[in-house]
Amino acid sequence: MSNHAVGVDGCKFGWVAASYAEETIKCFSNITEVWSYFGKYADFLIDMPLGLPSAKNPHRTCEQEARAILPKERKSSLFPVPCREAFAAESYSEANEINKNILGKGLSKQSWFIMPKMKEVDDLLTGNHAARVRFKEAHPEVSFQLLNQGKPLRAGKKTTAGIAERLAILQQWDSRTENLYQSAIQLFTKKALAPDDILDALCLSAMQSVIQQNEKSGQLHTFPEKPFKDACGIKMAIHYGVLM
Repeated sequence: MSNHAVGVDGCKFGWVAASYAEETIKCFSNITEVWSYFGKYADFLIDMPLGLPSAKNPHRTCEQEARAILPKERKSSLFPVPCREAFAAESYSEANEINKNILGKGLSKQSWFIMPKMKEVDDLLTGNHAARVRFKEAHPEVSFQLLNQGKPLRAGKKTTAGIAERLAILQQWDSRTENLYQSAIQLFTKKALAPDDILDALCLSAMQSVIQQNEKSGQLHTFPEKPFKDACGIKMAIHYGVLM
């Protein structure tokens, strides 16, 4: 029997976790709470970089490879990951300089703002081998496109049309989606949890189910096909499933 497939995404409150198996969407203030709540019986697909490039091993190529399957207007949703050394910085300018020195490129403000969440997950995985085995990295935009038979989505995820489009894809995947989504909308304020975060978490729960089915037949799909590991032994890969 497979572990429950849980999709995890960052949100304003902290983290949102969705599980079709449990028919639940929950918010948590930190990633350790997510692990404590679901960990014993779940496999996690998370929209957060796992495995950080560094001076010792700078070869993180998964964003570049995953970006190639997305249409031009969606490629920017996959942005470069900061090097491990940049996490010691106390300011954006310092982190940016460190990243330039180590990886030869600057650090986006978008990356800087989510670095505290990256560090949360990195701390969990470097300190907990069981969690390291259970968490896989994925990307919602890539996952939505693959759940949509490989067809690029037409609208941005924060637009009314984009929300409706993504909801329809997931509703076709699992008829419980609409009820789960509406329950979460009623339960959480937009200041804590945005509609697109709910849909991203549900998408990753659905994609983790696909990955589990693939694994049963001996297949594991990642960008890149043969991932490098970072200096702490964490695999640098974006995972996805292929509909069978």
